Amino acid sequence: MTMNSLTIRPLDAGDSVEALTALLHKAYASLGAQGWNFTAVDQSVAMTHQRIAQGCCLLAHRGDALLGTVLIRGPYRPERDAWSGSLSTPWYTRLDTAILSQFAVDPDDQGRGVGAQLMAAAEALALSQGFTYVTLDTAKPAVQLRQRYERSGYRQVAEVHWDGKTYDSVLMVKPLAQSPLKAGPLLMARYNLWATRRLLAAVAELSDNAYRLDTGLFFKSVHGTLNHLLVGEHLLWFRRFAEGVSPMLALDQEVEPDRAVLAERLLDGAQRWAPLIAGWDDGRFGGRLDYTTTRGSPASLPFAATLSHVFNHSTHHRGQITAALTAMGQPCPELDMVYMLQEESSPA
Repeated sequence: MTMNSLTIRPLDAGDSVEALTALLHKAYASLGAQGWNFTAVDQSVAMTHQRIAQGCCLLAHRGDALLGTVLIRGPYRPERDAWSGSLSTPWYTRLDTAILSQFAVDPDDQGRGVGAQLMAAAEALALSQGFTYVTLDTAKPAVQLRQRYERSGYRQVAEVHWDGKTYDSVLMVKPLAQSPLKAGPLLMARYNLWATRRLLAAVAELSDNAYRLDTGLFFKSVHGTLNHLLVGEHLLWFRRFAEGVSPMLALDQEVEPDRAVLAERLLDGAQRWAPLIAGWDDGRFGGRLDYTTTRGSPASLPFAATLSHVFNHSTHHRGQITAALTAMGQPCPELDMVYMLQEESSPA
């Protein structure tokens, strides 16, 4: 995007990470001089590579000059970001919340609106990905930074102390203005991802024999039912909604024999619904979905109601799997949506 000759775009392969790192050092030098050891004060180029790989790094240019940057990413995942399990606040792991970090503007260009435009671009990107909130943290004694974020609509919700830092941090959150027509579908997409993660964590504890045992489910085993979820939710319905195509697959087809790969495909697929929904115009929800059934018959159904069916269908089959886990004497996760809502509503 271009704003008053200022261009804001994602970092690409042709951009210099060395130059980005130098910008961070320059922008954070005054904070470091006050004794606040922000990571960006002296982070290595390797650390910059590591951080930008975690999300979308936006750059602000005027001509060839790099003026600013910000990083926006999704929530931390305990299975991938091991340290996040020790957080005393849920905001960095909430599925409806994007995380903003590595925000910097060249000191020579501060006070000219570059930072405000970078923040607006990052928040717009988070909104387009289906997030409801953006969160960030900064040094508690950095009063001017905190006031700058407050003027942009962020409010303090918690305090944290990161290992190795010379200061306490405040966690700040800003709600994003989402379309009312998208609120319900985005909630269901978030719940679908939350429940999928919890279920797969429980399933991972099964022996391979128990995992593939015919327990009398409609698709026989836990493995068979998970394959059906991959077929139904992702390979059929997602493509009907996202691409307007109607693949021909048998509902009981084993499309992924490897259980670990199957789990990853289910998680990756569940994460794709919210950005898809967020990108639709409001008018789509009042329309119809035209597709061809797996029997080759044309079908036309109400768009919003059919989307609800997709998430309801997945809930149905997760319930079958939890029943199988209980029958096998295995721990069974609580998957009622109210538990997700309670987690999200717990004090920060």
